[in-house]
Amino acid sequence: MSEEMITRVSIKSNEPNWNPIYNSIQVGPDDEGDGSFLKIVGEDAQNDGASISLNWEEWDTLVKVVEKYRKDWEWE
Repeated sequence: MSEEMITRVSIKSNEPNWNPIYNSIQVGPDDEGDGSFLKIVGEDAQNDGASISLNWEEWDTLVKVVEKYRKDWEWE
């Protein structure tokens, strides 16, 4: 018996003041091209299926850069 594998995720929210990323952005692996990528797809009316694919090294680098500058970017 094989284990179920999650292939796409999104952040769900029932809050009335939800950020557009909730319920409308899906993320998952994209292995259809040359290699393996993380694919981010906008499923809302504004993005209409627009997507970007980052290889895993690009994704890791992006996360590190955002982590480095996040405190400078946050405001109340």
